[in-house]
Amino acid sequence: MSASLARLVLSFADKELVFDRGDVNAEAQANLMAFGPVPGDFDVRPVEQALIAVGARLGARFADFAGPVTFYAWYDEQAGQLRCSVASVEPGDLPFRGTFQLVDSPVPVLALMGADALPGVVPWTDLREVAAEEDADPSEQVERAFPVFAVKLTR
Repeated sequence: MSASLARLVLSFADKELVFDRGDVNAEAQANLMAFGPVPGDFDVRPVEQALIAVGARLGARFADFAGPVTFYAWYDEQAGQLRCSVASVEPGDLPFRGTFQLVDSPVPVLALMGADALPGVVPWTDLREVAAEEDADPSEQVERAFPVFAVKLTR
């Protein structure tokens, strides 16, 4: 099954992409592809190679494009999906609301995917009550960074 996921990921390199520097969130959403969980054993290697190949192919495609363009992939734990997109920003400025950590290899992203026993399911014990914004204690906010594999496509 990992080989079929790798083929799907490779198809991202041929996707028609939208660029709208005025609305990077809309741009990233329009360029988004999501891939569902892989049943059974998950072999990281073919999917890792596919993500690296997509970055290289898009890098060749957009090498002379004006301005920054970044291909990026992450594992959305809440949805149980591997996600890829392209945005016209530097890697450090990707349009995420949460805290992310840039990684130069897809392995940390795929490790999360492979370790997810119940893709798209958040166990009841992992939920916590959130106070209203006006009652929130800033010292209680714990946000863990999630890994994002990013490849800058332009020079």
